[in-house]
Amino acid sequence: MEIDQQQNQLALQNARQLIADNEKQRAQARLSRLVDDFLSGNGKVLLQDEFIQNISRMIAEVSQEGSAELAVKLVENLENYACGEDGLLRERAVMALSFCSGLLSFEKQHDLLMLVTFAQAHWLKMETTYHPACDTVCRQLLRNGLKMMAQGHWQQLEPLVEIIFQIQSGILDKGNVIHGLVARVQDALAADHILEELVMVCLHEQGERQSLVERILARLGRRAVLFLLEKLSISEQKDERLYLIKLIRQADKVSVPVLREFLSKEMPWYGYRNIVLLITAMGDSTLVPMVLHLLKHSDIRVQQQVIECIDNIGGAYKKNYLLSALSLVHDTLKVSLVVRLGKLGCDIECAEVLLDILVDRDSIPLDIRNELIGQICVVLRLAPLKRALILLRELLVEQSKLEEGGMDPVSSIIRKTLQIIEPQLKPVARNGSEKPNKISLAQNKEEKQRSESNQFSLDGKIQQLINEKRIAEVTALIVENAVQAAKKKDFVTAEILRDRMLAVNPEALSEAIHENGVITEEKKNAISSHHLSLWKDLYEFLDSGTFSALYHCQRLKEYQAEENLVQQGDAHQTLFFLDEGLVRLTCKRGQTETFLNQMGPGEIVGVGPFFDVSVWTVTLTAMTAVKVRVLEREPFQRLLVQYPGLESNLMDYCRKSEQIAEVLKNSGADRRENVRYPVEFIIFNSMQDEMENSTAQRFKGELEDISLGGLSLLIRISKRENARLFLGRRIVSFLPTGSDRDPDCRGIIVGVTINDYVDQDYLVHVRFDRALSADDLIKIILHWHK
Repeated sequence: MEIDQQQNQLALQNARQLIADNEKQRAQARLSRLVDDFLSGNGKVLLQDEFIQNISRMIAEVSQEGSAELAVKLVENLENYACGEDGLLRERAVMALSFCSGLLSFEKQHDLLMLVTFAQAHWLKMETTYHPACDTVCRQLLRNGLKMMAQGHWQQLEPLVEIIFQIQSGILDKGNVIHGLVARVQDALAADHILEELVMVCLHEQGERQSLVERILARLGRRAVLFLLEKLSISEQKDERLYLIKLIRQADKVSVPVLREFLSKEMPWYGYRNIVLLITAMGDSTLVPMVLHLLKHSDIRVQQQVIECIDNIGGAYKKNYLLSALSLVHDTLKVSLVVRLGKLGCDIECAEVLLDILVDRDSIPLDIRNELIGQICVVLRLAPLKRALILLRELLVEQSKLEEGGMDPVSSIIRKTLQIIEPQLKPVARNGSEKPNKISLAQNKEEKQRSESNQFSLDGKIQQLINEKRIAEVTALIVENAVQAAKKKDFVTAEILRDRMLAVNPEALSEAIHENGVITEEKKNAISSHHLSLWKDLYEFLDSGTFSALYHCQRLKEYQAEENLVQQGDAHQTLFFLDEGLVRLTCKRGQTETFLNQMGPGEIVGVGPFFDVSVWTVTLTAMTAVKVRVLEREPFQRLLVQYPGLESNLMDYCRKSEQIAEVLKNSGADRRENVRYPVEFIIFNSMQDEMENSTAQRFKGELEDISLGGLSLLIRISKRENARLFLGRRIVSFLPTGSDRDPDCRGIIVGVTINDYVDQDYLVHVRFDRALSADDLIKIILHWHK
């Protein structure tokens, strides 16, 4: 009985085996037919799971059995469909390639695996839609890329690295998910031990191998640039330093954001010098602002390198950069700076800055005093000014007392400069019948009217004396009245009369020097000891001359209790210096008014609207009788011509003491009423005129975030002052929802803030007239995610 059972089981097993063998043969036959169809151009075969599941095994097996030609042909056909136009066939073909990559051996089937790898890379290059296969492909590309790197197959690695670089740098447009996957592959390929090996090859080998590795390094992205910058920052060998600079330059635009980040790190002086050398070698004038802060570096060698950078690639702003450097760098560098400015051609702005140095000549170190003064005098020959004439005469008298009776080299230079500029000024100055230009420094209408009234009674007497050619008497009359005006603190009239006197009598230099001294002294005396005590910190932060100029650029205003100085939403570019009384800061959110803070004497309000481009985010109201000194943007801009470093210094001081941003943050009132959602895509916009008609020309901007009540838009603005023109303007933004009806959102620009100093990118903040519907907002966000 047992024998019968065993025989039955054996017979059953044989039958099953026979069936399995027959099924295997049939499956093999079906696969062979499918392969034949596939090779004949029937792509629909890819839609059959049986083909997808078995083709990779077949490719692996036939390559081992010596049929490499068939394996290659199958892989090439899969690549063609993976890069074809049919989205479904692309997805199925890349799935088969992924199965194949997992079965092939890097060592035994290297050539075929490389063929599969580059087929996957080509698919990734042209695919724009994310599929689950993207994750698998990126993992396999990384695995095979690391193996190529480890075994020195750099020539095969280069095209793979190039595709990854093009995706990561935006040359190939991909969605955020694919971009993120590829970024991880690039970062992993740029591991420190790999970069170390590549750099060693670059430094110590030559020829094609070196060139190949250079190209790979240039395509390994942010981490490679950061690694090279670390190397550069500690390099003290000139040849190595120059070679590293060459390598980083090849990374092109990838290096710019990394450089900006790297410059914020602490490093030895030669590290900063090397980075400045790199930026100079890159030859892009828009990168110069990145290193301007190093003009204040404690090491003179770093300052010198920044000056060289400005001189080499400063572009259209070279002169402005060099003028700013004069007040920042070590004294020993100022002579060369003046020489460079002279080569650029000294205009009025440049001459005024150089004359300010001559005014403050007592602070010049003795070891460079004569050389610096002499060089300034040479450069001033290019821009003849009345003020220069006065100062040079004064300086010549001073030099004659100090040096060899006026026979020293500096005196000779001064005399030569006077000989050059005097003839250029005299023809204009001696034309007594022509009314001289009135130079008005009035800060408001009241001062200007008072000045004109004071001059009116003099005009008749002056003109009569001029007609009678009684020049000495008219000079004495003008000087007398100018001094009287200065002592009455009417500095506008005093300065106009001073300039008029020189126009009438250009030989009256000693009188002009005396008059100028009286005005300067009276200006200083006009500032009360109480005011100096109240603003002691600001006085110490600025030099006395700059503080005095700033003081006289302001105007005094008084407010009664409960009177608004400024209201939330106003676009006034005004800085308030509180002298007496108390003010409160409040802000409205909806119908609710929130008390933020109380401020008093010695505090400054309005930093954001004055220095940035934004509306007032708070209301400022007098709690008691208040006296403030008001600084407005327009007269301040005129003052900057004489004091080019004033804006940055005043901004630094105000940022340290300004409280509005902090109290808004602490109160939560700086947030929008609606949640903002980050989005990133290009939209079209159009400005509107006063009648709310849209202009014909549309412009593009990159949407940064959006809420029910407004949006932020990234655009490029060539000049900072132009950014101010956007404030308060009306705008229409056309927002895609993916539906038949896209909303055109109308609103007002309530703020413009700098986003990128190098590229001059600004964030434009828009508040909608009418809130978006929740449905439209969701559609916009979903459209972006697609």
